[in-house]
Amino acid sequence: MQSSSRIEKICANLFLISVAFYLMLIFSEAVMKFFLFHPTYDFQAAGMLDGHGKDLKVELIPDNLYKIKPNKHWGINNDGFRDIDYSTDKHGLKRIAFLGDSFTMGLNVKADETMPKLLEKQLRNYQVYNMGVVGFGPDQELNVLKKYGFRYQPDMVIEAICALNDSGDIYKNGLYTLGPKGELEASKSNPVRTMVFPSIFSLYNEIHFIRHRNEIIDALDPLLFGDSYDLAWMKFSESNEAKFKYSLMKAILKETFDETAKQKIKFLAVIIPTFENMCNDKFFKDNNVDTGSYFRNEQIYQYILDSQKIPNINLVPFFMHLDNAQRCSLYDADNGHLSPSGNLYAAQIIKLYMDNHGIAVE
Repeated sequence: MQSSSRIEKICANLFLISVAFYLMLIFSEAVMKFFLFHPTYDFQAAGMLDGHGKDLKVELIPDNLYKIKPNKHWGINNDGFRDIDYSTDKHGLKRIAFLGDSFTMGLNVKADETMPKLLEKQLRNYQVYNMGVVGFGPDQELNVLKKYGFRYQPDMVIEAICALNDSGDIYKNGLYTLGPKGELEASKSNPVRTMVFPSIFSLYNEIHFIRHRNEIIDALDPLLFGDSYDLAWMKFSESNEAKFKYSLMKAILKETFDETAKQKIKFLAVIIPTFENMCNDKFFKDNNVDTGSYFRNEQIYQYILDSQKIPNINLVPFFMHLDNAQRCSLYDADNGHLSPSGNLYAAQIIKLYMDNHGIAVE
């Protein structure tokens, strides 16, 4: 009896020790995941943000590749956007969530010279939240809308589409793929998840990241921020890559529009023309792009949006209406982004659209 009782006590103690051990693992994992393991590195854009781009940091995250770390001094809010901290209380105002990439974020201009803020200045009783993030594609913008945009109860969502590289972004990001019937599906893996978060255990991931930090960053940085001109639609329209990009982009933009429609939120896509096809076609000539294909990307976006009855503005005709000097003044020749006057011109066109559609009328 005594032997049996002793064995029972030993088993009970071992069980308690095991439970305590697993609880400790769970607790340490939670601490690591939510408080300690947040892999970051310096933003590789020293020439942006008036020379202070190097002061920003990028945090790698598994579900949307990355976010810009908050930096009050340089105007990056707690959500990682270049704006004030947002409030869920609208104070009787209407609100626009403005999605996009570096053209929207506007790191080459002052915060009040960005497209969203210049639009806000033209509207009465509106807040326009700048949710653009440098390097983002429409796939990441869709995730931003779901995670942040809807939280702030927008009355309207505007998405700036960058004809230069958005189709390339959704391809290399690997956040979404297409199901057997062409439906949009979240990918089970992506470059950041594979390289930085290979395990479900944060402790392992942190050790892995510390050991391979330099090679991981060297591999990821050009993938995340190497926004070269995507020529697939312009030169290789019959390739499998070009066709997949078309179908994937169509599915992503449809999902974005459908998500806003479900909540009865107005939506507007704005196609941004590029510096190359407005002012300097050297890149196209160097890559043997036929002159008839210069606006191929913009035309495809226009077709995708129109075919799905998604409200949109294609800025190409508005820009082409100007003479060459005026047109080129809309761009910052050093980096190809919109200049202060370019952002203002685009904002004025958006405001005109809102007026004509009864959106901004008091």
